[in-house]
Amino acid sequence: MSDLKRLDWVQANALVKNATRIVILTHVNPDGDAIGSLRGLGHILEGQGKQVICAVDGGTPDFLGFLPGTAAIHPNLNQVDPAQVDLVIITDCSDERRIGEVGKVARTWGKPLINVDHHRTNLLFGDAILVDSITASSTEMVLDWAEQAGWGVSPEAAECLLCGLVTDTLCFRTNSTTPVTLQKAQKMMTYGGDLSRVVQHTVSRIPTAVIRLWGVVMPSVRIENGVVWAKITIEADRETGAHGEDGGLPSLLLQADDASISCVITEIEGGKCELSMRAKPGFEVSGIALNLGGGGHKLAAGASVVGSPDQVEGIVIPLLKEAVKAGASQLR
Repeated sequence: MSDLKRLDWVQANALVKNATRIVILTHVNPDGDAIGSLRGLGHILEGQGKQVICAVDGGTPDFLGFLPGTAAIHPNLNQVDPAQVDLVIITDCSDERRIGEVGKVARTWGKPLINVDHHRTNLLFGDAILVDSITASSTEMVLDWAEQAGWGVSPEAAECLLCGLVTDTLCFRTNSTTPVTLQKAQKMMTYGGDLSRVVQHTVSRIPTAVIRLWGVVMPSVRIENGVVWAKITIEADRETGAHGEDGGLPSLLLQADDASISCVITEIEGGKCELSMRAKPGFEVSGIALNLGGGGHKLAAGASVVGSPDQVEGIVIPLLKEAVKAGASQLR
């Protein structure tokens, strides 16, 4: 799958200029880049005098509550009058189906939509597209947009943007990290982002409840044909109090010597499972995620799949084993 780039700067800037009240959304089960781009862009547009409402299903995850302004992120859109909304912006989401219930509600309004993302699996939905898969995070895209439009970046915005860049690159350790990535991180720090604080609250942090969850999950870990995987049930999540966090378990499992691809299958409400997949360089999981209704990058992707953990395991693991074979043949 090739890189993707489409930057409708003129259309996006015109839509923002003509809007007074803007709703910003992101994908379900948000990570640091989702919340960082959501609230970082919110701070920036508020600095331009816009009225901004940020929302994501369930609100801000506890571990990202340290970011400025995240307490104002709504868990739903029940209190929003669509007649008062001029524009909707979606950040860090490659597929409309991943926006969840807030996305379903917002799309019924018929408002113009701007799609801001960095996934090469983006389906290019919306009225203005700002997608560049070369960027390491959606917060990097937000910074590019702010600088292109001449908008100021406050220290609060910079902190949120830096969080997305740090978490999506695992603190600048992934192959998406380039000299330009590091230059943008420096800019975010110059604008007021605190790198040490962001690192301590994200990649250097494991909640005690997650450690307990790992203790429950690890005995069931399996490794076959280059694929390592684990299943997290709703019961295990509740018993340990992890509240949907896995603490980076997919990346941890991928450190196994004989694994090329990792997958964590997490059971969620509604008879579904969330997939979180990782791959070592030379292998790819984005195509599988896209085919399952999700998206992501070559080395990191996810999707929501209907079924129990065992049922989803039966669907996904054979696909991942084939992906290992395909990658290994290319490496020969």
